[in-house]
Amino acid sequence: MKNKMKLSVITILCIFAFACGNSGKSGKVVFESEDKKIKVYESELNYELERNLEAAGVELKEVPKEQLEQMKISIIQNIATARAFAFEAKEKKLDKSKKYIDGIGIAKENLLASVVMMDRLNSINISDDEAKKIYEANKTNFERTEDEVRLQLIVTPTSEKSKAEEALKEAKANPEKFGELVKKYTGVQNGSTGETEIIKMSDLSAKYAPVSEAVKSLQNGQIADSVIVVGDEAYVVKLLERYPKGVEAFDKVKDQIKAQMKASKRQEETQRFIEDIAREYKLDKINKETVKLPESKK
Repeated sequence: MKNKMKLSVITILCIFAFACGNSGKSGKVVFESEDKKIKVYESELNYELERNLEAAGVELKEVPKEQLEQMKISIIQNIATARAFAFEAKEKKLDKSKKYIDGIGIAKENLLASVVMMDRLNSINISDDEAKKIYEANKTNFERTEDEVRLQLIVTPTSEKSKAEEALKEAKANPEKFGELVKKYTGVQNGSTGETEIIKMSDLSAKYAPVSEAVKSLQNGQIADSVIVVGDEAYVVKLLERYPKGVEAFDKVKDQIKAQMKASKRQEETQRFIEDIAREYKLDKINKETVKLPESKK
């Protein structure tokens, strides 16, 4: 079944090597700290975004707009934090330390190793025909036993229902800005836009019956006409997508199938490349008989 794509921003130590100061950076500034000590540049954001997508085997066009925005914010946060740590290290003159200087070469080689691995993996693609064969052979895996929905919610305490009423009014006037209204009326700071995962209607009915009833009459993209109270919470509800019972059409799940096949092939190719390199450079002969281990310092 088609699930919301999940991407995690991959934080790796190499970012510390590249975020060691503002000097030498150019282009548009996408973030600047209040004291102006920490800046993050658009070129850095784009570089890290590309690396994250490559590592996940995902193309930019496959990432939903709001999820992409959240990814970018997370990347900017990572770069800014790494840069702040680097400034702290410089204050203590740790950039002159033997530990740092010795580590630069290793960090560069690790980065270069990841680049050559990505170069190898980027050649992997899955055709529609390949995906269709998997679909036809596994149709039962793409069958929904009941209707399911994906929602977008603005949630306030019942004691603040008037705030939910204001949010509903604004959402009705500007439905495309629903995600912004989530932040405005709930105060979330983690980049959340109020989107849910795909929910079975039976589960929704069992836990949030009034919401379930309201959703039944909505079309994709529509917002419920009134604020819905469930327990001590008030909900403004938008139906993002309805997934009817039955086998999903190939076009609906094609991208999901291709993504899963691509991930599997990338995993296989990663292992194959590691084995090829090990054979080419005779690394399979590394053992206690062939290495000269230094004596441990006591």
